[in-house]
Amino acid sequence: MQEKNLTYIASGKAKDIYENSKETLLFDFTDRITAFDGKKKAEYIEKGEITCKLAEHWFRILEKEGIPTHYIECPTSTSMIVKRLEIVPVEVIWRNYAAGSLLRRYDAGEINLPEGVEPKEGSLIPGGMIEFTTKFEEVDRPVTIDEILSKGWMNEKEIEYVTDLTKKINNILSQELAKNDIVLADFKVEYGRTPEGEIILADEVGTPDGCRFWKKDDFEKGIITSLDKDVFRKDIGDLSLAYRELFNKIQ
Repeated sequence: MQEKNLTYIASGKAKDIYENSKETLLFDFTDRITAFDGKKKAEYIEKGEITCKLAEHWFRILEKEGIPTHYIECPTSTSMIVKRLEIVPVEVIWRNYAAGSLLRRYDAGEINLPEGVEPKEGSLIPGGMIEFTTKFEEVDRPVTIDEILSKGWMNEKEIEYVTDLTKKINNILSQELAKNDIVLADFKVEYGRTPEGEIILADEVGTPDGCRFWKKDDFEKGIITSLDKDVFRKDIGDLSLAYRELFNKIQ
């Protein structure tokens, strides 16, 4: 995508970022995908368009439900204009089921699982759980609330607010996805501060790049069928087909 008269700012794992105005940015959703801290890379047709449209879909739903976000509009099928924020240097992960790095850290003896949670993929986490990781380090790592406070990344009230907001986002997404026979296993989100100091939802939300989506019918039979980035991580199918199937179920 060529952005005329826009100043290029940076590139993330899957998006290019441009200055749209003093108050806004333009995200260009690309076909890029990475895994394992950038060690595995590829591009897939339609990926950028699907993730952009899904992010827009969920931002609109969340806004209607009273969740403040940085979304403004999508001028094209792969671009999104958003409010310019000071990004909080902490990623937030909400987990409804055991999967991914949670189990890897358990297997490595680094953490204990919540009481009653079996150490296997797909185990329900009663009530869900929240985790925090660093955002701008070379390799993101889990962080405690004490570290977040000591580094001044957020204060206690902000952590409580972000926790409540993430739980609300989970409830909204989970309920909507259940109508389309999709299980939301986990997801990650980012937050940013407006010039007035308000913390609002940033980056993207509800895309298969940042969520784990499982087919509900298969899950109820004890089978995990992924419609997300795990298809790429685990080499278990065609990512384009998985993303398209997810998109068709939700739209």
